[in-house]
Amino acid sequence: MLTRLEPRSRNLLTLLICNFAAFGIIFTVVGAALPQIIRTYHWSYALTGLVLSASAIGYFLSCFFSGLLVRPFPPKTVLVAGLVVGAAGMSLFARWPSPLLNFCLNLAVGLCQGATEVVTNMEVVQIEQKGQSRIMNLVHAAFCVGAMVGPAMVGYLAVSGISGTVMFSVSAGVLLLMAILFAVTVFPRPHQEASDPAEDGGWTWFLRQPMLLLLSFLLLVYVGAELGVSTWVSEYFVTVLGASESTGALMVSVLWFGLLVGRLSTSLGYRGTHQEYLLLGFALLAAAGVGDLLAARSQVGVGIGVLLAGLGLSAIYPTAMAVVGHYYPSGAAVGTAASGGGFGSFAFPFLMSVLSQEVGLRGGFWFYLGLTLVIALLSSILIRMVRRRT
Repeated sequence: MLTRLEPRSRNLLTLLICNFAAFGIIFTVVGAALPQIIRTYHWSYALTGLVLSASAIGYFLSCFFSGLLVRPFPPKTVLVAGLVVGAAGMSLFARWPSPLLNFCLNLAVGLCQGATEVVTNMEVVQIEQKGQSRIMNLVHAAFCVGAMVGPAMVGYLAVSGISGTVMFSVSAGVLLLMAILFAVTVFPRPHQEASDPAEDGGWTWFLRQPMLLLLSFLLLVYVGAELGVSTWVSEYFVTVLGASESTGALMVSVLWFGLLVGRLSTSLGYRGTHQEYLLLGFALLAAAGVGDLLAARSQVGVGIGVLLAGLGLSAIYPTAMAVVGHYYPSGAAVGTAASGGGFGSFAFPFLMSVLSQEVGLRGGFWFYLGLTLVIALLSSILIRMVRRRT
């Protein structure tokens, strides 16, 4: 797959894959260390959810504005600036107990994530073969590798008696290294210059694109489910099942192992162009996994549910983003769709923290089961939309 690309595109894609692995580390390492942070600073679930929502708010804002900034500024500039800001925020996060300070630092991490998301998806859309999602799934599979490594390292440090927050400093160093590598890398010219609908058609253009709005809402719901399960599954194991903190952190890795397998399988095994049917199938599998997580009572049984949920959630985001890129190949459209995911990433986890405070973690996870069913419903609607356009 990669050998067919021209050298510049291949070099950039390799670096984007490595950077998305780093993205995966910073995305999950906070959730894996969450039990330690809660018990060290004695934060309530509601206060913890507020601090966690900062990265999602930054992600949402960054996705939206990065989609606009890549037109007047080189995508490389937007990406490097985001990585530097993220490295600064991650290096200082959880060093002091102040919720307000940690909110601001986590906001900086979210700004980095949004810039990474938009620039990476834009570049991959230009490289991807029309109608497919193989390269997009491959890049997002690298995200899963990082998402597995981060929590596993937190768990290992916890067993060794070392604070898992050490991984925050390690993550900051990785982000800074990636910023340096991107700064000296040549970005190839895009294969096609897509017009910017924000300039050519005005902001009402988005309101006249029902498929883009549906995909944006689908990503909103999906990111809420993915981020919520990933962030709170470790605390679920510790509180509901009485497991150790290291076991809880390991379950985050199990979830992301499922996402890795699903995305790699889709990248290597599916060469078709009916991405909308993939979305429906994976959404139903995700619902089955979260349902099993709630129904099981043993740690092994819940662990199987976590794995199935990861498999189901795996290909939804990259496949939906590939559909966006196929029908709307512009920075503003990609940024708009990613902004939908950004909104879900702070709205739903915060809502989850409030639900957990009121009805417990099990009650909160029933909410995530509902989100996976909503994704399945939206995928069914997307199938009908695609049929009408073809």
